[in-house]
Amino acid sequence: MNIGSSPGQHLIGSVDVKRMALETQQILTGPNGSEQRSLLVDAVEVSIQIDGHFANRVLQDSIEERLNDAFATAGMDTTVASLLQSGLDYSPGASAQRIVDFSLSFFASFQLNHADLETQEQIADFAAMINGAIEAGFASAQNVLAGLGQIAPEVQAGIDETFELTIKGIENFVSEQTQLLMAEGEEAAQNPVSAV
Repeated sequence: MNIGSSPGQHLIGSVDVKRMALETQQILTGPNGSEQRSLLVDAVEVSIQIDGHFANRVLQDSIEERLNDAFATAGMDTTVASLLQSGLDYSPGASAQRIVDFSLSFFASFQLNHADLETQEQIADFAAMINGAIEAGFASAQNVLAGLGQIAPEVQAGIDETFELTIKGIENFVSEQTQLLMAEGEEAAQNPVSAV
């Protein structure tokens, strides 16, 4: 798995092999006394150094395996490879926007199910419900990630930024809806329709 690297980039460790010829003396004792002989022995010294890229590759493969297991356990039909190949932008801003867009797509249904409420109450109640769901979703995701291992500070910062941008997106929706409602009220006050 090459997160953030080009497909042609290879991650390797270095292996050094040295061949050495060692001359040793071996004393052999025969039936008529002692005899001395020199032997030439070939020796091979292998030195392995794992560079940072190789270590990261092993670490990423391990994480990929754990994430794939977690996806399978959760009943999700996806893998890390399919997510990476999708080309989807996983930056905090893009992730937050997808969450906000998905959440807000249910507002019309919420209004139909709560037609007995004033529009301002519908907006406030919907925002409260969505914020609660978002908080619970982020808490759940945080628990899953913590269960996989220690979360790196830069990853945690990305999670926190995504959460903040998501909440800000819901707040912007409430503000926009309130402004639209006020504009409609002002327009109605300026142009009263007379009953015939």
